[in-house]
Amino acid sequence: MEALYLTIPMAMCIAAFFLYVFITAFKKGQFEDIESPKYRMFFEEEYPQENQSKSNSTDGPTSKS
Repeated sequence: MEALYLTIPMAMCIAAFFLYVFITAFKKGQFEDIESPKYRMFFEEEYPQENQSKSNSTDGPTSKS
């Protein structure tokens, strides 16, 4: 029985903390648009390529004809 006197207030504190985090995230607009992030990966641009002439000269030995 004595364990309940400790665990119930601890559970209430943890629940209050997560409720506070949820309300804060909701106010900041975290849950505004939940549909578009899953499609965003299809439209992102790839990383820019480095200078091709620089990478070709360091690829390794080249055959000279």
